[in-house]
Amino acid sequence: MTDLGIDSHDPVGLPPVAASSSYELDVVSDAADWSRLLAVLPTPHLPQSFAYGVAKAAKGWMPVRVLVSDWGVPVAMATVLEKRMGPLRLLSRINRGPLFFEQTPSENSIVETYGLIRRRFRGPLIVATALTSDDLATRLLPRAGYHRIRAQGWASGRIDLRRSEDALWAGLASTFRNRVRQSEKKGARVRVAQDAQSYAWMIERHLENMREKGFSAADATMLLALRDAAPQDVTVFQLLDGDRPVAGMSVVRFGHAAEYHIGWFGENGRKLNAGNALMWAIIRELKQKGVEWFDVGGMREGDGYTQFKRTMRPREYSLAGEWGTL
Repeated sequence: MTDLGIDSHDPVGLPPVAASSSYELDVVSDAADWSRLLAVLPTPHLPQSFAYGVAKAAKGWMPVRVLVSDWGVPVAMATVLEKRMGPLRLLSRINRGPLFFEQTPSENSIVETYGLIRRRFRGPLIVATALTSDDLATRLLPRAGYHRIRAQGWASGRIDLRRSEDALWAGLASTFRNRVRQSEKKGARVRVAQDAQSYAWMIERHLENMREKGFSAADATMLLALRDAAPQDVTVFQLLDGDRPVAGMSVVRFGHAAEYHIGWFGENGRKLNAGNALMWAIIRELKQKGVEWFDVGGMREGDGYTQFKRTMRPREYSLAGEWGTL
């Protein structure tokens, strides 16, 4: 295998793999090596980034980052989150993974990868798969020793930023474009920042939003750990009315992609079409930074914010649910 700074001597006591398979699983411990692998994936996901694993560690999970190879050629990668009590592994979980290095992996690669992970992480293992084909998951994952736990998986949409800015603007719904123009006419402007103070402001607004609307999401401990792990990848966008921020969003970059993570809209921000103005500013900023794909951060049928996201006309996708080994 090419030297990627990978420790093939597993530090967490994983059981051996069947000798009949040419597939191997190695633990990747170095952040730069993991990020380099993530950067060449055709379809990366935020929960598989190194920084996200660090953030989950702040919440009591132990991230084990593994690379699956076939005769030394990388096939797939996955962050396996372990919940432990001393040496005892209570639960292992993969969120939006494993991720394959081929856009369309072979059926054998899928079965071998999932089977190898199951054999190495014995005991309760839950995988929120990154496979987008429900038919494929239904046919192949039982062959690898999994059964379906939950049919509905993560659903979202991505915007292709490799197009020109004019093409991106034209690709938005006319209602979206009109509201951006209205926001500009009202004098609203967007401030882009990556400093700790701006992110602290964003977290406070996010916590306030959760309290007021009664929903749960990433808390301050996890959000701060995420930024501490990769401050250059977390960006805050504030909509300003004069000098006063009236709405905000933050995005996280991972490899050649980025995802909308948390946000807040004050009453004055809504009057200024904050969602439209901020999302357009995000698209432009990410494109300028060389990001190729922008994930709008989750979509759910019947949700009003999902209807708003659809006016950006992303390529929608749904993942094939959750699968378990016990």
